[in-house]
Amino acid sequence: MVLINKAINEVTVKLVYYGPGLCGKTTNLEKIYGNPKLDNKGKMISMSTETDRTLFFDFMPMELGTIAGQKMRVQLYTVPGQVFYDATRKLVLRGADGVVFVADSQSSMRDSNLDSLENLKTNLRINRIDPQKVALVYQYNKRDLPNVDSVETMNGYLNPNGVPTVEASAITGTGVTATLRAAVARILDNLKNNVDTTLHEEPELEAPDMSAKAGVTQMSAGTPKLSMKSTPKFDAEETITVSPFEVDPLDVSIEEEDPFGVMVADERSARDANAELLTSAQEVVRALEAALERARAHEAALRAKTGL
Repeated sequence: MVLINKAINEVTVKLVYYGPGLCGKTTNLEKIYGNPKLDNKGKMISMSTETDRTLFFDFMPMELGTIAGQKMRVQLYTVPGQVFYDATRKLVLRGADGVVFVADSQSSMRDSNLDSLENLKTNLRINRIDPQKVALVYQYNKRDLPNVDSVETMNGYLNPNGVPTVEASAITGTGVTATLRAAVARILDNLKNNVDTTLHEEPELEAPDMSAKAGVTQMSAGTPKLSMKSTPKFDAEETITVSPFEVDPLDVSIEEEDPFGVMVADERSARDANAELLTSAQEVVRALEAALERARAHEAALRAKTGL
């Protein structure tokens, strides 16, 4: 849900990276955060589970200009890919204005992609978000690996409606910025066209059931990560590598004329904005910590019951 802060003349939108385990969601955000060309970034917050992480940070893409005189701030989130943490995925999806579905291009991951996509649609509906109207972009990741499906094949089983797609190799940075720009452009289109993505016929949201199991198979979890508890480090000089298959039709140069008119906040507005974002981030952390504690308790109960 778009948040409008008239005091600082700013619009905040939420973009969530979704997909099966180990598909490259975390790598996407790390590459974006480490890109020196993207400034005005907030602090990255990482919530670690036993096998996955939920990341969050925000930034203000000044080169994209303003919307009706309002500056735009983008909040980026990942969700854990493991089946066990489906309740956390539901929580992170709340209020999402756009989704990047990161699909693993390897032929062996077809079922995992399909399961995760169906899980995404289910969780969007639970959050009263219309899967047909939300700003959605597909990223076909790991194109640098052998035994990958063709784009035509992936479109056939994932994307029959022709949603925008980007080929990528997130580990090298290829296609990462193109995916981000495509997703932000779709959110902007929805805002400019006053698209209502709310499913009004769905019941009002209740507190999430953190003990609920996912409606997907174990295949959607991927292979567990060995260790994801350390805070990622980023190279200040890191650059994005572009391969021949990356085409970024949405690339906008800051030096080009901005049809929206870029606005710069004064120091007081910036402090107010940072304070508000900090409060919002702290609320997210508290909610995720509570979800993690409940998930661990549920895991312990299952281990005791199964003897594993």
